[in-house]
Amino acid sequence: MCSVLAVAVVAGAGTAIADRQAKMSQWRAQKAAVDRSNAMAKMQYQNQIQISAFKDQQKLNVFEAQLDAQSAARVSLNKQLEINQQEATRASLSNQLKLNEKVTEAQFEGQQKLAASIQAQGTVLASGMQAGQSMMLAMQDVERQLGFEQAAVNASLFNANQSFAMSEYGNRLSQYGADSRAVNALPAGPLFAPTAEFQTVKPIKQGDPEKPSMLGSIMTGVSAGVGVGHGIGSGNPDVPWYKS
Repeated sequence: MCSVLAVAVVAGAGTAIADRQAKMSQWRAQKAAVDRSNAMAKMQYQNQIQISAFKDQQKLNVFEAQLDAQSAARVSLNKQLEINQQEATRASLSNQLKLNEKVTEAQFEGQQKLAASIQAQGTVLASGMQAGQSMMLAMQDVERQLGFEQAAVNASLFNANQSFAMSEYGNRLSQYGADSRAVNALPAGPLFAPTAEFQTVKPIKQGDPEKPSMLGSIMTGVSAGVGVGHGIGSGNPDVPWYKS
């Protein structure tokens, strides 16, 4: 027949083993949960880094595209301003040619009027009219007629110069308007360089749960063994249970 002490020892050992297994199972479950949480935090951290890098690259691509578009627009603007200047120069030359034609025409007309006046004076002198007031009046009439005709030629030249000046003014206004439209059509470029995404905060790794001590299970087993031995007793009040 087994002694009470043996039964208590077996009960205590069994309790200690069961307690140890239960605590280790709980510890393993806690450790697995911590490892899983750390793995998910690390994966999320890496994904966030990739997302930030993708966003930064997208911002850079957009910024470079805006710079390229602005550069192309400025090249187009300079070309358009050059075309506007060429058109203004062409129109100015055309106006100058028209003015030169008017001046040349007026010069020929003035020479013709002067020649006609000289011829008229010669006709008066060759008419045999006796010198006197009549001849003087006739000569004055010829000179007055020449003056009228020269005044008409001068007025024509004045009008031609005025027309040239107005045409040049309109030409400059047209060039200014064309240049203004070209400048206003220039798209706005980027005002600032793109800023990087905020740095992803690295997660803090959770430490493993503290591994249960063997001493605790041993003490639990001892307590259980003592309780079992004390509960069984020795059957003799004078003899302790652990001696039976």
